[in-house]
Amino acid sequence: MKTLTALWTTLLLVAVATTATGAGDGLRNAAERRDDRQDLRQDRHQLRDDLRDVAHLERLIDRHARAVATGDQLALAAIDREVAAMLNAEIGEARRETRDAGRELRQGRREVRSDRREIRDNAHTGASARERRDDRHDLRDDRRDRRDDRRDRAREQDHLENYLAIRDDWAALDRTGDAARKTDLLRDLLEIARAELRGDRVELREDRRELREDRRETREDRRQR
Repeated sequence: MKTLTALWTTLLLVAVATTATGAGDGLRNAAERRDDRQDLRQDRHQLRDDLRDVAHLERLIDRHARAVATGDQLALAAIDREVAAMLNAEIGEARRETRDAGRELRQGRREVRSDRREIRDNAHTGASARERRDDRHDLRDDRRDRRDDRRDRAREQDHLENYLAIRDDWAALDRTGDAARKTDLLRDLLEIARAELRGDRVELREDRRELREDRRETREDRRQR
């Protein structure tokens, strides 16, 4: 009788542990999907902003060319002020995004270390095959995210340095003395804006891919319960 009771107790504990693991996976997947949707909304918003920036710079280059051609000093002075204000705003944003990218990279490194510890611990904790598979999948995902974070930080740092250099060059030029050089600087700004737009589209593709993967994991977890 004691043996039978012990057997039922063991089966009950296994069932409870399996249920708890499944519930934990479900909560984790739900949180990941929520984060993915939030990232998708933010990146769509950033894409719209950068589309406006590109269009604005294209118009600004046209305005500058007309002002130079007609010798419109008031228009050139207004463009000078507008560009200076725009550069200051872009530098502030680039600094924030560089800090954010660095923070995300540090978080990504911590997640990779945590995944590695879980995989090592699996050998001693009797983790199920599904748990071991999930942990390996998490490590692959987090390594990929870490690579993306490195790329993002390098890109934001490059944009910041370019904005700082352009601001210094613009401030050093006489308003009417070197129109050709200012046109070159405006075109440099336009190229940075277009590069940011290309980066936005890459981010959106990655957001959609991560959301699809999280949904697939949720379906797989449900089938295995």
